Amino acid sequence: MKNRAFSFGLMGTAVALVMVAVMAATMTRPAAQGGDAPRIDNDDIGGVVTSTKGPEAGVWVIAETTDLPTKMSKTVVTDDRGRYVVPDLPKANYNVWVRGYGLVDSPKVMSAPGRVVNLSATLAPTPRAAAEYYPANYWYALLNVPDKSEFPGTGPKGNGIAETLRTQAQWINNVKTTSCTPCHQMGNKATREMPANFPPFASSVEAWDHRLKSGLDGAANMYAYTNRFGRDRLLRLYADWTDRIKGGEYPQEAPPRPQGVERNFVITQWDWADDRRYFHDAVATDKRNPTVNANGQIFGVEENASDFMSVLDPKTNTATQMTIPILDPKLPIASPAKIGVPSPYWGEEVYWNSKVIAHSNVMDHKGRLWNTSRTRPPAQQPEFCKEGSSHPSAKHFPLNTSGRQYTVYDQQTKKFTIVDTCFGTFHLNLAHDANNTMWSGEGGVAGWVNLKVLDETGDAQKAQGWAPLILDTNGNGRQDAWVDPDQPVDPTKDKRIDASFYGIAVSPVDGAVWGNINAFPGAAVRVMPGPNPPMTTIAEIYEVPYGQVPGHVYNPRGMDVDANGVFWTVLASGHYASFDRRKCKGPLNGPNATGKHCPEGWAFYPVPGPNFKGNPESAAADSNYYNWVDKYDTLGLGKNVPIATGNLSDSLLILRDGKWVVLRVPYPMGFFVKQLDGRFDDARAGWKGRGLWTTSANRTPWHLEGGKGTRPKAIKFQFRPDPLAR
Repeated sequence: MKNRAFSFGLMGTAVALVMVAVMAATMTRPAAQGGDAPRIDNDDIGGVVTSTKGPEAGVWVIAETTDLPTKMSKTVVTDDRGRYVVPDLPKANYNVWVRGYGLVDSPKVMSAPGRVVNLSATLAPTPRAAAEYYPANYWYALLNVPDKSEFPGTGPKGNGIAETLRTQAQWINNVKTTSCTPCHQMGNKATREMPANFPPFASSVEAWDHRLKSGLDGAANMYAYTNRFGRDRLLRLYADWTDRIKGGEYPQEAPPRPQGVERNFVITQWDWADDRRYFHDAVATDKRNPTVNANGQIFGVEENASDFMSVLDPKTNTATQMTIPILDPKLPIASPAKIGVPSPYWGEEVYWNSKVIAHSNVMDHKGRLWNTSRTRPPAQQPEFCKEGSSHPSAKHFPLNTSGRQYTVYDQQTKKFTIVDTCFGTFHLNLAHDANNTMWSGEGGVAGWVNLKVLDETGDAQKAQGWAPLILDTNGNGRQDAWVDPDQPVDPTKDKRIDASFYGIAVSPVDGAVWGNINAFPGAAVRVMPGPNPPMTTIAEIYEVPYGQVPGHVYNPRGMDVDANGVFWTVLASGHYASFDRRKCKGPLNGPNATGKHCPEGWAFYPVPGPNFKGNPESAAADSNYYNWVDKYDTLGLGKNVPIATGNLSDSLLILRDGKWVVLRVPYPMGFFVKQLDGRFDDARAGWKGRGLWTTSANRTPWHLEGGKGTRPKAIKFQFRPDPLAR
């Protein structure tokens, strides 16, 4: 090995023998190797991992290089004999090392493809040292949630809990879904410890008070969120949490190592953008046809961080960026212009500067990228959107503002266009119809763009429409005059609901548009456009049955619809949930069909991992931001497999035949994902021709392992037939 010379004459014999043994254990050898070593090709690295206990099964081997145009790594899992194969590596020099539960990282060994690298795993010297590698949810579970007996809150003159919080479940919903964890992990090293460069404080309560005011998102959001709980009570709770950890408390339950098919995954990661950038979504293909854009580039949008769309070319291992256009050049930056309390990472630097605040993106059948982007001020609405317009949707339900519109990037022409919409866009999805209808929904409407009309005419006004969400509460099967959301149900009329869809998806079975309401207890909403929308559009609403079924279930975040038309969502209560409308026993319209009907349509699956201390009204301390159904088996675990994001558990949680498969991302710690996309690059090439794509979507990439300077990742998951497949 290079740069490693030892003068054995100056060492005791015993020390010399130990050093020789360590060198032998990490020595790289050409591929023609017998014994227990796995077979490898010239573009693989393989070998055996052992510790003083023998072969180490179910641990990760990581190979990382900085020799390519952008940093890249691959991670695999050892089999039951400690063997591993890191397949299909570009020609470069790689650092290779071992990570696993019960271990601390082994020394990094430099090697190259085509070589056998046997590695010595390092056993953790103490349980506390081992726990440093546990996912964030194992540490966040140490939080002392207020007891059920303390609810409803009695305010600052009582128990300090906000009077608006009526139940413990509402408190947990806030701490998991609506405040902190949508943006970054809680429980990782960056949050369970105070920054080293913090000034001295008289107490941890004061330190937390300062911390929540710091940075660009401090006074604007983080500190303001504390009022949802009761500020003083929340600060004391988090101070107690970090004080106990500082005093030596750590998770007593170790995460399980990968078992069975969990050992068959290959994780490839590339750096893209810089270390200030927060990615919301990445897209690789058309979700309705995952052969679109085969072997093509991956596209990501950065929301608050910048006006760039980042692009990864996995064939050349290069990352580039393009600027998303706007209609109004005077559009102001969305982030605060200055910082109240300096960031412990960035000081007073204004590190976010986005005008477009692009949120989500999808790819259409032509490989074009559709981004939900702010292109103008919300009130700068085209006249055809407003009252007095002859546009059918404006005559039915005029709109005066829209927060985001669409920008579209054409890979063929290399140009952007802007589609100005009357309705606000957020998440978006395409229908399985001949018109390639694009749906999004915000501000109490479901809005669409008919891509067929848009492509034929170029007329965005003609191609778009929107419909208010009208429940058929008079039960006659059609849309009639309605009462507004703040009015009681009138059995002679319909009722409008004022709901903004967090997620949206279209059923491939009947064309129903499904959305979810991200509120407590939350709901699924089904919209049928009818033959002449918006006049024929009818909605249905189905609340998450909090208090109606055993256990505590509440508050959806992400959502998708499977190949059978079943609605899937992840809940703040720590569940993956499905709603199957076919199971409803009672009427689906009429005066009683306002949300609490059909609890029998719901099914719930508690996600794996620990709950908070005391087993409160939650199934798990993990936070599950979004979910996706792999309708076409792009990952390789079967068709129609639901997948949830484990945003505090460094994982994707795959529900296969009613059992969990945990796809853990061990490096860098802090994996935090939102949108998922599955693509076939070559359907005939087996596991190598398919894969699942995403990005690590933490709003604070400097919280990732490695700290400041760590860049966001574009990530590909592949599922091999066995842990040694080449």
